[in-house]
Amino acid sequence: MGELSKTMRQALDTVSALPAGQQDLLAADLIESARLLAQPPTRLSREERAELEAELTGARRGAFASDTDVAAM
Repeated sequence: MGELSKTMRQALDTVSALPAGQQDLLAADLIESARLLAQPPTRLSREERAELEAELTGARRGAFASDTDVAAM
């Protein structure tokens, strides 16, 4: 294993003070995050990119789903 960063050592020190069950939950999250980070980035199609950009533009304007829309889902 490589050298751990200062921040990772601090995180592990903090987690080591928790009960084993909570440590296991955090470990599972960390393993999944590391697995995802190791994968190559996803390539978006032109259509996907256009849809994402349109959604981001709406979000910047404050255009989010209404409470009624969310409840309907």
